[in-house]
Amino acid sequence: MPQYFLRSSMEHLTFRIPELLSIGKLFDFPIRFITPEEDLQRGVIVIELDDEKHIQHILDRSILTISANELYANATNYDDLHARLQERRQLFDPDMDTSFRITVECVNNRALNKRAREIINSFAWTGLRGKIELENPDVEFVVLEDYDFVTIHTKDERLKRDGKFEHVYFGKRVGVSRARPLINVHDIKKRAFFGNTSMEAEMGLLTAGQTLPAPGKIMYDPFVGTGSLLYAVAHWGSYVLGSDIDARQFRGKQKGKDVTPGILRSAEQYGVRDKFIDTPCFDVTQGPWRRGGWLDAIVTDPPYGVRAGAKRTGKSATRKRNQLRDEPFMLPDGTWSHEKEGYLPPSKAYELVDLAQDLVQLARYMLVPGGRLVFFLPTISDEFEHVDVPVVEGMREVKFGDGSVQDFGRWGRRLITMEKTAQDDGPPPTFGDHSDLIGEDRIPAHHQFAKRYFEKPERPEKPQWTAPGAALKADTVEAVTAETEKLAV
Repeated sequence: MPQYFLRSSMEHLTFRIPELLSIGKLFDFPIRFITPEEDLQRGVIVIELDDEKHIQHILDRSILTISANELYANATNYDDLHARLQERRQLFDPDMDTSFRITVECVNNRALNKRAREIINSFAWTGLRGKIELENPDVEFVVLEDYDFVTIHTKDERLKRDGKFEHVYFGKRVGVSRARPLINVHDIKKRAFFGNTSMEAEMGLLTAGQTLPAPGKIMYDPFVGTGSLLYAVAHWGSYVLGSDIDARQFRGKQKGKDVTPGILRSAEQYGVRDKFIDTPCFDVTQGPWRRGGWLDAIVTDPPYGVRAGAKRTGKSATRKRNQLRDEPFMLPDGTWSHEKEGYLPPSKAYELVDLAQDLVQLARYMLVPGGRLVFFLPTISDEFEHVDVPVVEGMREVKFGDGSVQDFGRWGRRLITMEKTAQDDGPPPTFGDHSDLIGEDRIPAHHQFAKRYFEKPERPEKPQWTAPGAALKADTVEAVTAETEKLAV
């Protein structure tokens, strides 16, 4: 079975394997990882596939894969690499008379020009007779050196490091990622409509990939904001809809006669306007859904209070002054209060523990069997345990290792992917109080996240600095004082 070595991005390391597994799940093919588990976060990953066409699916969909190459041989040094290649000399026969080039690449390094030429010349024994074509060769052979990551400060350090790789791979180029350029296409700086909570393009595309987007599927974002996740999902052909409690989030400023919501202006920019079903304004806990079991995926990045807080309709139980009304009332001009232009219903904070549990219950009800729920869960890093992930019967978490984490040091965003295993819709979610999930012995790492995020971490007390000789001086003063008192007596 063919083996391939993938050159992977060194960003978002914990997202790489889940992304590949999701691509395999979507197109129904297995991926066997030849690289040992402890090395899966290096710059090169070796995989085995049943069919050559499957590598094209990876190049079509993978954001974190830079290029894919058919593996001929690999080793820890060039002597062993050449020896192994000479045992498989027949691999070069089909390409003997075609135009070719040999490319030397490095992970966490850049080979010196002189050494790169020496490496290329060392493959003269292959006997390739075709024309060397540097621009558009029929075949491109790749030499890829994998180095450990280190911080280099001087040119001398780079010279000493060059050639001291951990592993070297040789093979034939299959192609480069056709999905990775989307990071630039969806760059927020070039977007027609965005806000201060818009998700960066690369992370939005990675999140969308976990939903298994494909033509004809229907996907929903209950906290749509400015729509970053929906653009990425719609790019792969899925129909999308989103809602938010505050319509200003997705409408934006509407100038002059242009009343097109901002989220649709960006959809037109990306050529996916026809994939947007609707973007209604409502509180997800008061949704208008009449039945469940019709969504293929729910994907969202819930607000958690750092740049914007989650809200739900209702009045806060802790508010004492200026109590909000429970019922609509008639204004002096004869109109109802809630029908007045610019009316905003009363809202209260939506605790993250309640929100996460409600979200999973909503997915249990709304998804088709096998549908996915993909959402970010912000947590305090040192306190997170997997028991914090909401548990609902009929839903299971899909994860690899410790999961996908966007690490910010003291805290991180965890991408939670869940799959509906139940075959029925189950009861609609009640959106009740989930304070029972918070116990004396265990507080979820996302409980009151915003409050804990803004708390200053305790700093260890600094040891008191004592000047050199200070202790000796103090002893001397005490001794002199004692002697003076003795003479006075």
